[in-house]
Amino acid sequence: MKGVFTDLVLKTLDDEPGVFEVTNDFTYEGSSFVRVPAGTKTDLASIPFFMRSIMSRTGRSRKPAVVHDHLYASKWQTRKVCDQLFQEMLRARGYSRFQAAIFYSGVRVGGWTRGRW
Repeated sequence: MKGVFTDLVLKTLDDEPGVFEVTNDFTYEGSSFVRVPAGTKTDLASIPFFMRSIMSRTGRSRKPAVVHDHLYASKWQTRKVCDQLFQEMLRARGYSRFQAAIFYSGVRVGGWTRGRW
């Protein structure tokens, strides 16, 4: 299944370096429909320093990362279900199975730092 994203508009926040605010309602429709409301804050992707040379916070993963941040913040489903949808969204943005699996592994390993539910 090919997922579809609407346009995403972000603004930087002067008082919160590294944090962005979604300025428009933004959606993803694939195996699930998710709406990220305007005003949602995101750090895009929390990529460890040593991985930043091969992965970008602002590349094709930007839209899936914003939806994923929203899913975690809203406790939409279990972490595992949110992470599986993240992997699906990466595939929809053109990442190979291998590349999406690397991102997926990262959120499975590090996602617990965003809280438990």
